[in-house]
Amino acid sequence: MADSLRNVNVRSLDGHTVNVSISHSSTVEDLKTLLKECFSPAKNSHDFHLFCRGTKLNPRSQITDHDIESDNFLVLVPFVKKKRCVDEVSPRIIHGDYVKVPKSHRNQVHNASSSGPNISSNSSSNAIDLDLLGVSPSQQIPHVDKSIKATFTSFAEAAWSDIMQDLSSLPKTLDDENSRSTIDEMNNLKRESDLLFNLFSHMEKNSCTTTCSYVIEVFDNVGLESLCHILYSVNCLSGERSKKCLVLQELCGWTSVEVPNGDLMPCAKKRKQCWCPSWLRKLLKCFTFLNIICSSLRLNYEVVTWSMVKGVLQQVQGFGFEEVGLDDFEHLSILSSKVVVFGGRGNRLNELDITIDVIDSSRRAKAGKQLSIQDLVNSIKKRQKTFERDLSIAINYFKQQKEIRGDGTRLLFSLENLLKSVKEMSYDPQNTIKGNLSTRARSMASGLMKVQSRCLETNPLIPVDMVGHLTRGLGSQGQVVHLEEIHPRTAVHVEIPDNLLPSTKAALERMGISRLYIHQEESIRFSLAGENVVVATSTASGKSLCYNVPVLEELSRNLQLCALYIFPTKALAQDQLRALLEMTGGLDVGFHIGVYDGDTSPGHRKWLRDNARLLITNPDMLHISILPFHGQFQRILSNLRFVIIDEAHAYKGTFGNHTSLILRRLCRICSHVYGSAPSFILCTATAANPREHAMELANLQTLKLVQNDGSPCGPKLFLLWNPPFNYKNLSLKSEAMICPSSPIDGKSEDINVFIKRSSPILETSYLFAEMVQHGLRCIAFCKTRKLSELVLSYTREILQETAPHLVDLVCVYRAGYTAQDRRSIESDFFGGKLQGVAATNALELGIDVGHIDATLHLGFPGSVASLWQQAGRSGRRERASLSIYIAFEGPLDQYFMKFPQKLFGRPIEHIQVDVHNKQVLEQQVVCAAAEHPVSLEYDEQFFGSGLHNAIVTIQNKGYLACDPSSNFADKLWSYIGHEKNPPQGVSIRAVETEKYRVINQKTNETIEEIEESRAFFQVYEGAVYLLQGKTYLVKDLDLATKTALCQEADLKYYTKTRDYTEIHVVGGDLAYPAKASAVQFHNTTAQVNICKVTTRWFGFYKIWRGSNRVFDAVDLSLPDFSYESQVCKQYNVFKSCIFI
Repeated sequence: MADSLRNVNVRSLDGHTVNVSISHSSTVEDLKTLLKECFSPAKNSHDFHLFCRGTKLNPRSQITDHDIESDNFLVLVPFVKKKRCVDEVSPRIIHGDYVKVPKSHRNQVHNASSSGPNISSNSSSNAIDLDLLGVSPSQQIPHVDKSIKATFTSFAEAAWSDIMQDLSSLPKTLDDENSRSTIDEMNNLKRESDLLFNLFSHMEKNSCTTTCSYVIEVFDNVGLESLCHILYSVNCLSGERSKKCLVLQELCGWTSVEVPNGDLMPCAKKRKQCWCPSWLRKLLKCFTFLNIICSSLRLNYEVVTWSMVKGVLQQVQGFGFEEVGLDDFEHLSILSSKVVVFGGRGNRLNELDITIDVIDSSRRAKAGKQLSIQDLVNSIKKRQKTFERDLSIAINYFKQQKEIRGDGTRLLFSLENLLKSVKEMSYDPQNTIKGNLSTRARSMASGLMKVQSRCLETNPLIPVDMVGHLTRGLGSQGQVVHLEEIHPRTAVHVEIPDNLLPSTKAALERMGISRLYIHQEESIRFSLAGENVVVATSTASGKSLCYNVPVLEELSRNLQLCALYIFPTKALAQDQLRALLEMTGGLDVGFHIGVYDGDTSPGHRKWLRDNARLLITNPDMLHISILPFHGQFQRILSNLRFVIIDEAHAYKGTFGNHTSLILRRLCRICSHVYGSAPSFILCTATAANPREHAMELANLQTLKLVQNDGSPCGPKLFLLWNPPFNYKNLSLKSEAMICPSSPIDGKSEDINVFIKRSSPILETSYLFAEMVQHGLRCIAFCKTRKLSELVLSYTREILQETAPHLVDLVCVYRAGYTAQDRRSIESDFFGGKLQGVAATNALELGIDVGHIDATLHLGFPGSVASLWQQAGRSGRRERASLSIYIAFEGPLDQYFMKFPQKLFGRPIEHIQVDVHNKQVLEQQVVCAAAEHPVSLEYDEQFFGSGLHNAIVTIQNKGYLACDPSSNFADKLWSYIGHEKNPPQGVSIRAVETEKYRVINQKTNETIEEIEESRAFFQVYEGAVYLLQGKTYLVKDLDLATKTALCQEADLKYYTKTRDYTEIHVVGGDLAYPAKASAVQFHNTTAQVNICKVTTRWFGFYKIWRGSNRVFDAVDLSLPDFSYESQVCKQYNVFKSCIFI
């Protein structure tokens, strides 16, 4: 007997608790009856609910249906069913829905005492119905220690008092009938799952499925009554979140679209919140019928056949429900082909998905497996949600089609016209949109639905006039939340030093330079005196002369000397090559300048090694090609006079750590092997710590700081642009235009039915088009490659309508392109052939692209320094400029929009490198040992105090060996590892050797190569791949050959992966522990561990361009991508944070 009983612990809100024993076969209703006999809170309550882990228990469910473990308990929540009042009401929004409180209750709430409501009293005069308010106390009640003086009663009273104060301040806006109807809607929503659950429970217990020649009885009379009740309750196509009529949201205010007179529901006319016509309600009832039938048959192991559908429809019609006929089913598959499939083979029956596969057969068939009732209810909801989403998309396109026509006629919102518009546009919510549309139709179909007048003018504007133009036009909805005026700065000149060689002065004269800025003269003077120098001045301040002049001067005096230029990007190297060739073009001295990087051919590399005196490279080539084979560069390294490091602020984080140690390897080789000691000249943008950063980066003991900026700066206007909310207001007047029979009653009432911010990507595209149209050369900075491609695509579509002759004057500049494409874009932009470029931070650094009038910044770039560096690309040569920061909806962007001075008054961040990073140091010491044996005595000056531990660790791993007879400090440690070139295995900035090739299937041409870590974010079967404004559909992804085949397609959506990243701390520690550690840490304490980071891709979304609406979700099966990193867990007073 004991085995058939279960002990259940029940607690009330006031802290009382009881343990009861009840049979496993008993229902929750039996438990409630038992509690009313033995538990005082249950005795004193009019009625109550039972909750388990936040879920309300169905009274008809059995105890065994719920996983009530030994350490769990049930919560008893009393409630009182009240008679609904028709008094004046006030609304309250709880989770997006309106909740109405009668006026009489508001008075009671206002006068409520701190003692709280008397929920245990039989009288309900002073009680508020929790269900009526939409309040469901579903939180678990934790155990309370006896030492805590406050009881559950005091907590309940305090919470109730707060609720009373909130409710007492609610405004009076809705009428009595509105209150009653909205409460009915809420209660219907709450009962929907119970109705389905009860229906299937009844069918399971009283299975009455019989077979005859023509009729299949699936439901008995009780089941038919429940089914009809559910079908009668389906009246409106409402939003998933807003719970408001989607037809009203899509069509309100569109006077060119009308609903037939008298076609609204009587209740909808009273509520003035539903515009669903009768045919649409019939369509919804039809789908609900088919949806429930599908799950009902699955309960009995049956598949859905036409004969079964007809048989059940006859049953329902015989029971009095005649609103749905057989002819209505054919429309469902057209509007939602993924959910409803007619004439299928039933091949999806072994899995629970969203498809209703109706087999064209009169014979009965068995389903693959039985599903639980809860699974069946969930599948019904999932299919209903997908069908309504597809239907709302079709209605949205119906509205767009009318705007595309623009013929001034009124378009009747009927089923025939809706189906016609879907077929004419070859629209399928789950597949590619096909068909040849006009230019305007393509623009609208891609989501460019911004309701505003587009500027068609192409007259030139200066930045000041552009601000006024934007405020009156594109920004007339209040997008400009702040205008910051940055005043101009006058130049401070000095004469060119007399001690320079005539050839150097002639080179400056050919460049049109007759005087120097004060910071240029100071830097040149220090460098020629043999000092290490760092120049920290603003963007476009002429920093290149600070190192070019002393280099040319010294290399002209001594024809054996050489210089090494190091730039962080290939684009900067090419830009400096052009400047140097121009500067030295008329000189008799042979400098033999060249770029030595990954794009340099093998033949040209050999020529540079043998002849170049001024070699331009990057940290990657220095690490992987020059230092490991330093013998081939003996001539250059032996005579190395200057090392130039431009854009020093770019060297931070892991990349900065590696670069700093690579420079130490360079100085070590020069000192130990070739006996040279080059001077360093570093240039950086404005930073908080330029001197400290430069000294740590290049391991310099002495350094001269030059930061007295003598360059001029034109006036700059900096706009903060916050995309506006798109309000769709329902007014009685607009309703009357669509349904003239609706009474106005002389009242004026506006109801906001839809609120959403405009897409910042689309806003940036409109701004980009405006700049190009009005002759302002512009760079639109985007944080990712895909964003830059989207901005270009949208901008070209806009220009196609406003200024077609300018479409080809904009392009994208980002990483991933071939070297030939990059050089072509740089040349076109510098030469003025291009008016605008959508770029990643590849153009943030100091490449000279000529004069730029405006910069656009899509989202905060990550640091104030980066923002000012990007904005500094415009306004060179004392001309006025314009910068616009367009905000995303994220908290940081919106914070700056609300508090602009927190942005403009914010100091520039510090730049840090950490050469003591254990992992980086060990990798670089191995590389150094392969170049020249490492000595603790002589090399500690280069690698720091951590060298000893690094040598020991590396030796234990089998990479180093030495003469065992000598002392440790005197030993020379040589590399003995199995790798011939250790730097090949050390990635200094996560630049991967493994890449995926994207191939145009039609031309068999490789259009891009993508790093392995990025590949699955961009290419997978079904992905939309963007390149220079063109849209490609990925047809196949071959993991073995690492190739993605794609073909050009006219698609009106883009894709976004569904993925997540896991962090596993090596050694068993959890990155996210279940509970806080008992160990107490100081606020500044941080723990560092090795971790494994794994990214998994499980699907992708299809998203309409422009509107950014998700219309489909597709599953993916791709391999994981993992890598090792370091995880830092930092402790503070409030919480612990994880940093990777």
